[in-house]
Amino acid sequence: MNLNRVAAVILASGFSQRFGADDKLLSRLNGKPLAAHSAALISALPFHNATAIVPAGNTKLMQLYKEARIEPIENHNADLGQGASLALAINHIKNSSVDAALILLADMPFATAEHIKKLADRMDDQDAVASRHDDVPQPPLLFARSTFEALAALSGDKGGKAFLVTLDSKAFVDMPQREATDIDTPEALAQAQASVK
Repeated sequence: MNLNRVAAVILASGFSQRFGADDKLLSRLNGKPLAAHSAALISALPFHNATAIVPAGNTKLMQLYKEARIEPIENHNADLGQGASLALAINHIKNSSVDAALILLADMPFATAEHIKKLADRMDDQDAVASRHDDVPQPPLLFARSTFEALAALSGDKGGKAFLVTLDSKAFVDMPQREATDIDTPEALAQAQASVK
């Protein structure tokens, strides 16, 4: 599947409770905000369009995505969980002329263009193609248009990974440990920073 037939979605409206009082996605990694790493990845690829789901009122994060040419969508119900965030994204893009949606978490700074292209290459007649590390499915996830109606109805904290389990037609692309890293704690951020020095 060509990426120009895919809508990219970055989920960036979680509460990051394990990170403490600081804004995790604006914390610095290798000289720039954590969120800027996944934003740069998405903006460099030829997606049909790209959106980011951000907490309502977070003007700094919204500006970060605007500068990366990614449309920020304010999530006024971030407390409802990742499923509701994903539904908001799908409802926003479902009327565009795309064949699939790529879902990426904003706190995955080491995901690569090569891996995303592998996901797209595996998308034949499947409903979804998921990344996998140590036999555990995880984002980035690629969902076919055939799943949009169900995704748009998600609620609560059951997001893309939980929805993936319900699908019969799916494929997987293995992902190296580094690329699979997501940053949940200050300690994880410090480890990631040490790894890029």
